[in-house]
Amino acid sequence: MIWCYLVFILEMMDFDPKKNYYEILWVSESATADEIKKTFRKQAVKHHPDRWGSKEKFQEINEAYQVLSDDQKRQQYDMYRKGWFGAGGFDFWGFWGGNGAQFDFWGFWDIGDLLWGMFWGGFGWGAGRAKRATKWADLEKHIEITFEESYLGVKKKIAYTRNVKVEGISEETCSHCNGTGRVTQQAQTPFWVIQTQAACPDCSGFWKIYKKDGKQISNGGLEAKKEVLELEIPAGIKSWSYLKYAEKGDEGIWDIPSGDLYIKIFVAESPKYTRKTDDLYVKADVSLFDLVLGAEVEVPHPEGKIKVKIPKGTQVGQKVRVAGRGFWEKGLFKGKGDMIVELHVSVPKKLSKEQEKLWKELQKLD
Repeated sequence: MIWCYLVFILEMMDFDPKKNYYEILWVSESATADEIKKTFRKQAVKHHPDRWGSKEKFQEINEAYQVLSDDQKRQQYDMYRKGWFGAGGFDFWGFWGGNGAQFDFWGFWDIGDLLWGMFWGGFGWGAGRAKRATKWADLEKHIEITFEESYLGVKKKIAYTRNVKVEGISEETCSHCNGTGRVTQQAQTPFWVIQTQAACPDCSGFWKIYKKDGKQISNGGLEAKKEVLELEIPAGIKSWSYLKYAEKGDEGIWDIPSGDLYIKIFVAESPKYTRKTDDLYVKADVSLFDLVLGAEVEVPHPEGKIKVKIPKGTQVGQKVRVAGRGFWEKGLFKGKGDMIVELHVSVPKKLSKEQEKLWKELQKLD
């Protein structure tokens, strides 16, 4: 019988609270419905199985869109992520047995707490009341830079949208929920009554009604505002790294600090260079004479061409290491990696008669 109610509980959650649907769909948490739709279409085309995309990735993108494109599901999902309610945007207050006994499991922060307590803690347990958010929503934006910019560092401007407080608004306690932000719902079963809580439909769970010029303002008195931020991307940054800008996320209310802004960095591939740890790998075309007799050749580098000495008798495929010309190394042992020059022999496609004669003479000497 307990499993029947677990199924009922889980079915009320139309999303997976462990997944970051915003990151899956590549949109910010303040993205508009139109932005979500446009991004979904691009991602769906890119990852569609009929276009050699991943079926699992396509299903994941579709799942994220089903939640974020539905205002009610998105609101519950956001509330769960901000920690206002228990699993799925509601809290379990408890249920009553036929003898009038109440089993209290009010305010689970995670569905895992519910399962653990139900099977190991007995009734009358609980993870305490629902956790209050310690800060407002964080935001995430993505930016792509060139390989050279990742080596040298770069300044870039990025536009994004965040929620900020509306100026000149009035506020009053919500009369529907009496300032709790929740309304009680009951479900009758043959053995007991299951009582849950959901966000108040009048104040959307914000506890208060916000108005400006007599009109109610949703989203807790916040409005979307476009801002431009100048980024200082440090030299040596790697792909998939994050830059954190404190309190540049959604602006906080109710004395809750503002969220942070996270910038995810993607480094574009380069036809000239590759990176392995903090070493810079460069391909250089040389002649057979350069390998046999030794030479000084120019090779490309993000800071400009540099001269590299090739020792006499260097073998085909051998690499030449140039110390200290790689990426900046972070952490305890700061310094620079090395540049590794991969030598590729350039064979002439056409020879003059005189050149061909000389090559044949060399062949006889071998």
